[in-house]
Amino acid sequence: MAAVRLTDSVISKMTGTRLMDSEIRSFVVIVRKTGKYFYYEYRTRGEVKHRKHPLGKWGNITAVQARKLAKDAAARVAQGIDLQEEKKAIRTEAKRKQKSTLRAFLHDGYKAVTPEKTATPAIDRIEKHFPDLLDKQMSEITAWKVEQWKRAYPGKPGGANRVLSSLRGVLTKAVKAGLLDKSPMPDVKKVKEDKNRKIRALSEDQEQALREALDRREEKQKAERERMIEHCRTRKREAPAAYTGTFTDHLKPMVILTIKTGLRRGEVFNLKVSDIDLKNRWLTVRGEADDTTTGSKSGQTRHIPLTDEAFAVLVAWLNQTSNKGLVFPSPKTGERFDNISNAWEKLREDAGLPEIRFHDLRHTYGTRLARLHVDLVTIKNLMGHESLDTTARYLHSDNETMKAAAALLG
Repeated sequence: MAAVRLTDSVISKMTGTRLMDSEIRSFVVIVRKTGKYFYYEYRTRGEVKHRKHPLGKWGNITAVQARKLAKDAAARVAQGIDLQEEKKAIRTEAKRKQKSTLRAFLHDGYKAVTPEKTATPAIDRIEKHFPDLLDKQMSEITAWKVEQWKRAYPGKPGGANRVLSSLRGVLTKAVKAGLLDKSPMPDVKKVKEDKNRKIRALSEDQEQALREALDRREEKQKAERERMIEHCRTRKREAPAAYTGTFTDHLKPMVILTIKTGLRRGEVFNLKVSDIDLKNRWLTVRGEADDTTTGSKSGQTRHIPLTDEAFAVLVAWLNQTSNKGLVFPSPKTGERFDNISNAWEKLREDAGLPEIRFHDLRHTYGTRLARLHVDLVTIKNLMGHESLDTTARYLHSDNETMKAAAALLG
């Protein structure tokens, strides 16, 4: 087949399936089912068969543009470059970069090799606090950028350190996966926390106010239910059932159980009927996760003896509900609770305790154990702390402890 200088005019009139350029012998145009395509043909050392390096489709590029690409390809081949291998390397690098973005690694890499109870909150924190870094290469995440975030963080030191810990864990695993040469996190220091910060626990008066607010809440719910029943009766509609059990819903037994056992909120949500031994008055907090719940924060199983009130609350609640799976399933879904924030906020406002968190009910349990001179190791085991340093915070003096100490002097 005679070669001809490839131009747009020549290509538009070609009748065969292939034309070769007369100036660049390996520059060709080939007719395919979907159009006419430019190629640069070359052979690597030791090969007989030509390899075809695609330059583009005629119509998308002109013959002049394709000629320039062919010259560039010829120059690289002259340097000993295999164009197909080069293209494969470019594709491989593109895929590697795609996998190396923070967002991709969070969901495709980190999540696959990390327990769900650790991975899910870590991913949520990082996506919330580092949205500008999600689609960047992890190699672009520098200590300076993280330090800028740290300085601008509006919350408490403990919250910032939890976020930093999550990012540190993710980038460490990215290094192990070969997607990052070095993590910048060793150069980022934690925010200093006050190790002697006061534990916030309920005083006896605050607990009494909270209990009274719980009673008022239940009385209000009962009155509203009675009005609804009467409303339906007068209109001959199907009425909801009247409250017949000890409690109107989950909140009161949850609060009392937490004060008397020191459970974390998530542990209350995870608690199963099978974890309660009413005969021997023990409650078990499972360290391992299963298909329906997450495990304890420390990953360690622990056993907590039930006080008389905790025992009575659980007996009354289980008799009332006949629950078989979770002790406190969501009344809306029947599954594990996601949160009880709205109910708790209204309760503490009614009790006049705007600064008290649900977690402070757990601190109340630990603080009272310390006041009763229970040894640190026992408190640590009951509360499921990972270290005695955490438990030791409950030994710091508070107003009531100091008053009792002063009273000893007479």
